[in-house]
Amino acid sequence: MADKTYEEITRGERADKILNDELYKEAYAKVKEHIIEAMQTSPLSDETTHNRLVIALQVLSQIEKSMTSIMQTGKMAKMQVDDGHLRAVK
Repeated sequence: MADKTYEEITRGERADKILNDELYKEAYAKVKEHIIEAMQTSPLSDETTHNRLVIALQVLSQIEKSMTSIMQTGKMAKMQVDDGHLRAVK
């Protein structure tokens, strides 16, 4: 149990570092901007392209949500350790 908790903490810290990295933020924003731009400029009659762009935007959002979830799980695990609810040696 303790090993899993410390793994969650480590993964959470890594996710936090990635999500708050300026390069990651810039890349995420540019990809999102390009997808939205492509949606705005694609003809309404091109349903296939529009659907693919919507899916791309949804996938991008899911990646962000997954990373945020990992980060939050790690923070919760760290709080448990800090509060003394878990006794273990790293």
